[in-house]
Amino acid sequence: MWRFLRLLLALILAFFATMIIGGILLVGTLLSGIAIKVATTTKPQKEVKEGWLYLPLAGELREYEKDITPDFSLIDFTFGSPPKRAPTMEELRQVLELAATSDRVKGIILHLGALSARPAQIQQIGRWLLLYKERSKKPIYAYGDYFSEATYYLATYADTIVMHPRSGATIEWNGLVTEAIFFKRFFDKWGVKPRLFRTGAYKSAAESFTDEKYSESNRAQITALLEDIWAVIVDTVALRRKVSADSLRRWPDTRIFFTSEQAKAAGLVDMLLPWSLWVQRFIPEGKEEPAFIQIEQLLQKKPKESSNKIAIVYAEGEIGPESEISAERLVPVIEKVAKDEEIKAVVLRVNSPGGAVLDSDKISQALRSLKSQKPLVVSMSGVAASGGYYISAYADKIVAEPTTITGSIGVIGLLFDFRELLEKHMELRSDRVTVGGKYADFMNPLREVTPEETTRLQEEINRIYEEFLSVVKEGRRYPTRDSVHAIAQGRVWSGVDAKAIGLVDTLGGIEVALSLAAQAASLKDYSVAVYPEAQSIWERFLKRLQQVEGWWADLSMPRALPEVFQMYWEELAIY
Repeated sequence: MWRFLRLLLALILAFFATMIIGGILLVGTLLSGIAIKVATTTKPQKEVKEGWLYLPLAGELREYEKDITPDFSLIDFTFGSPPKRAPTMEELRQVLELAATSDRVKGIILHLGALSARPAQIQQIGRWLLLYKERSKKPIYAYGDYFSEATYYLATYADTIVMHPRSGATIEWNGLVTEAIFFKRFFDKWGVKPRLFRTGAYKSAAESFTDEKYSESNRAQITALLEDIWAVIVDTVALRRKVSADSLRRWPDTRIFFTSEQAKAAGLVDMLLPWSLWVQRFIPEGKEEPAFIQIEQLLQKKPKESSNKIAIVYAEGEIGPESEISAERLVPVIEKVAKDEEIKAVVLRVNSPGGAVLDSDKISQALRSLKSQKPLVVSMSGVAASGGYYISAYADKIVAEPTTITGSIGVIGLLFDFRELLEKHMELRSDRVTVGGKYADFMNPLREVTPEETTRLQEEINRIYEEFLSVVKEGRRYPTRDSVHAIAQGRVWSGVDAKAIGLVDTLGGIEVALSLAAQAASLKDYSVAVYPEAQSIWERFLKRLQQVEGWWADLSMPRALPEVFQMYWEELAIY
């Protein structure tokens, strides 16, 4: 739906848009070229035979494939922290499993920076760290120059938390917030008329275009989600740091952040030292560099593969023909996994807010076919909502974190009428010639939609919604259509609430999903195969250029009918 807004801006500022896009293409090409150059010319780090596994966690935390653009944090630069990009969740899964049994690893160093991660992803990492400690009996240190609520939440899984002293080093502790910008008055001023088609009072992704503030139903569901997430953070911190939960709930009303000295006095951190001094304790005698084992070095040692395999298939990003999750790319992967006789079960790892109906349905049907041949378990990450839930519904079992955002079973469509903007404010006129029928210019944004077209569009939205309900009813074995409708209507749920109403079977992470898949396939010994096969940095670079080119082409192209019907839950930004 944001393409409509981009079209609006293009109509108003066509010249400036051209300049901006040209700049983006140039800068994007330069940055990507630099990334490729660095990736191909950087000297490999010296092999450390024995030392501490170093886990830098800053930037965007992705499930499977890293972003190819260089990462830069002004705060990290100011403090002089190593400018490292976060490993993927899959890399963390593998390296923590290997570290637990490796004689080379003395312990783990978490170096936390400006990390962009969902609470459910942090819960997953925390559980892996606990499993590591349980199996290895070795320590975990966490270091940070500053902490947000999210990064401090992750730091509490360490045995010892070390923080930079003074100089602006803080722990932010002021609660959670999500915010949206609403365009209604702007549209009213410029004569842009959005027309919303949807099912359910909670399907609210288009409110930014049609209203001046959150609807009461949307405010209620967002509040419930944030309260569930905040409760998990508070209870975890209280348990792991032996701090009163009542104090943790009271502090946001009395302070915005803790200085490093205040954090130490409150028992939130254990030591105050700058990184340059603290890291010296990890430098072996007679050496100049700390004995840090890099993730890539440990991952070079691959575990012995079994003839029995469980596949982890990653589905991350928005769903659509030009999005990260496309039927064109994912369906062949699902079919390949289904035919592979060595793969005895499949775990689908979903981290998606939804997207296009057509691609969602194609992927869903491919997974339904796979399920008839071998066990299928879904592991939900930060968000598996709307189209993300659609592709999950046919699984034998669904596993989610308590803070996973899921549900949002509903459909929306959004049309814009730009006629007044062009004629009144831009002194432009449009004219058209149609042949073949009175609906030849159906959904034309330069004229008003007719009452008959409105009726037909809403009927199509309703039809797609009923199909969505039937998928959930069959996949989740609800007794009636109305029993699904009662918890659908676009409503989003936390993992905890989703389990209570039957949308989710079990709370936990990807290790729980793997265990359930192994049980379903009667496997005692297995290895893990990961799909889709990772793209090279060059392939991802070319894909990004294609996305920018497609974005530019879409500015002036009318939308095809299937793409109008979107199943989106707007991404919550918690900071």
